[in-house]
Amino acid sequence: MFAIAHLLKKGEGKIAEVGEEKVAAYRNDSGQLHLVSSVCTHLGCVVHWNSAEKSWDCPCHGSRFSVDGKVLEGPAYLDLAKREK
Repeated sequence: MFAIAHLLKKGEGKIAEVGEEKVAAYRNDSGQLHLVSSVCTHLGCVVHWNSAEKSWDCPCHGSRFSVDGKVLEGPAYLDLAKREK
């Protein structure tokens, strides 16, 4: 997990594989690392980082999530699960 932290610049988000899981990782402007599941809670697609909006967006049906995994826009209604640092 520490390898992810060193690869991210402030304000950047990326999908990274940790073991057998894909994790959505974001480093905020203060340097804090946010890790959530990369799997959309609607139908299981892998989210993508939207650098313009600073959100995790699902390419399948348009759900959007905050850097902390909170639902911003549906059809998903469950947040992305938090992951340990």
